[in-house]
Amino acid sequence: MTAAELAPRRTWPVVAAAAAIYVLFVGLRLAAFDGDPSSFMIAGDGVADPAETPSEVTVFRGVRGYDGQAYYRLSRDPLTLEPEQFGITFTRPAYWQTRIGYPGVVWLASAGGQAALVPWTMLLVNVVALLAMTMATATIARRAGRSSWWGLVPVAWGGYVIGIGQDLTEPLAGALLAGAVLAARQRRWRWAAVAMTAAALTRETSLILAFAVLASRVAMPIFPRLLRQEERPVPPWWVGLAPFVLYGGWRIFVRRRWADVVASPPDDGILGPPLVSLFEYLGSVDSQDIGNLALLVPTVLTIGLLAPAVLRRDGHAHERLALLGYLVVLACLPVWDRGQAYLRWCCEPVLLGWVLSLGRPVRVRGVLAGTVALVWLLSVIATVHYPGIARWPG
Repeated sequence: MTAAELAPRRTWPVVAAAAAIYVLFVGLRLAAFDGDPSSFMIAGDGVADPAETPSEVTVFRGVRGYDGQAYYRLSRDPLTLEPEQFGITFTRPAYWQTRIGYPGVVWLASAGGQAALVPWTMLLVNVVALLAMTMATATIARRAGRSSWWGLVPVAWGGYVIGIGQDLTEPLAGALLAGAVLAARQRRWRWAAVAMTAAALTRETSLILAFAVLASRVAMPIFPRLLRQEERPVPPWWVGLAPFVLYGGWRIFVRRRWADVVASPPDDGILGPPLVSLFEYLGSVDSQDIGNLALLVPTVLTIGLLAPAVLRRDGHAHERLALLGYLVVLACLPVWDRGQAYLRWCCEPVLLGWVLSLGRPVRVRGVLAGTVALVWLLSVIATVHYPGIARWPG
């Protein structure tokens, strides 16, 4: 039997394990809310009107809600031009509609956004996405000469717990990004471009990988010894350009559609000097921040373990540049007082850092797996009852 024939047998047990841990989490969260899948989207009466929302949508009182309620709206009507629909008001309509990937898939899978199907479909799409991501990461690990079981590490990151638990974009974006990395390593350039483009239309931060492909191509003649590796080639320039062109075209189209409907919101310029926000937060913590610190410490330790992978010469040049880009963005974000925010922002650097760390000593990978497992457990505990009787740290 060939290696190709054996591959599914080596990866399917890992996928089954991922299914077990996430089905357990989903089951616990459903049980906490009497089997109501709409509780995952966290519609709050600060944005959703309980008198106007469909009967199958639970609206939590006294909370503004979270991003999942916007994706629910788009899953019902992806090309809407209504500021208020299904009882939910868009706060930044063009911003949400630009992230069309996840709600677009849900709309298709729910037979055109059928009201009774959408809440369950939002949940199902994210679970299936994480299983697809597991298949990709397990295959990457096996091709790197490691056990396929190492593929569980990035999939178990706490940001994906939040993604499934609150109907967000991270699981699908993670699956597409992992698929793009795998396709590029297999030199399947067209599939890499397709996956990168789809990831960008799901979560625009995926464009950092596309930018890294272009930057590697530009820098290769300047730093040939550092970047030119025949056994680990950089994808062609068009693989990185295609996501920018297609995402940019969609973004312009969406913003022009909404320009005559609602006023444009202020720019989302949230980046500041590197690490300043983190140190400011650490310098101001008090007893109320204990829960967030318990989550932040293993998160920072995980990122610290992954960061040296940027310098590994045995890694693909575009992957190393992408990891560097994600780390720079992460360091400049003012999110450290909010566990949900920084765990979500860490999804891409954890994935890229893990890919590049497969060649590191087993003790390093073991510590990394331990910190990821701790963050996963803390994220599950914080999410299962949220926002009912639970409050997220930060």
